[in-house]
Amino acid sequence: MKALEKTLDVLDFLMERGIAGVTEISNELNLNKNNVFRILVTLEEHKLVEKEEETEKYKLSTGCVVLGYGFIHKHPLTKLSIPILKNLRFKLGETINLAMLDDKQQFVIYIASEETIKPVKVKPRIGRRYGINSPVSSAKAIKKALRGEAGFVFDHEYDDKNGVSGGACVIRDYKGRPIAAVEVLAPLYRMPLSKIESDIKPLLEEAALDISLTLGYWD
Repeated sequence: MKALEKTLDVLDFLMERGIAGVTEISNELNLNKNNVFRILVTLEEHKLVEKEEETEKYKLSTGCVVLGYGFIHKHPLTKLSIPILKNLRFKLGETINLAMLDDKQQFVIYIASEETIKPVKVKPRIGRRYGINSPVSSAKAIKKALRGEAGFVFDHEYDDKNGVSGGACVIRDYKGRPIAAVEVLAPLYRMPLSKIESDIKPLLEEAALDISLTLGYWD
């Protein structure tokens, strides 16, 4: 079991860092260099990591994409949410995201997206992970729900620096637990704060309720 934990730690480190060498991984994770090397060789054999010949550093490989794709498209939350996400994108004309809370309630992971067809788009978030304390709207809404706020909790983001605005509502499972959020993102000029409150919030609340009901939620 300890060997498996070390392997998962290495994968998690590479996911966060992007690319790293044996010595760097060893120092950061406080693992023996020989152990790190053996772990990386095994992961490379299973196409989960690959080594750059120029730098001899390691990064995640295509096998991780395959695993992630399989998880995303077979998870009940994704399968049940997609029609509702598509409908919301049709109503709003903007990018709609689905972010899921991890089991340890430390991160939100973006697992599905329906992109706007408008020529100016925001940077995609699908496949990305954000800490529960991050300023993205999905994390903010879920954090408020975890602290005890009832209902389909809403929160927003308004990022002048990156020119992005958005809002999100919490999705609850059949026990009423906050497990995910449905989110809309757009350039600032298309979605000012006044529009988020008046036009976006009610539609997000409706979508969050619809998804929750498909998951068996009953108040």
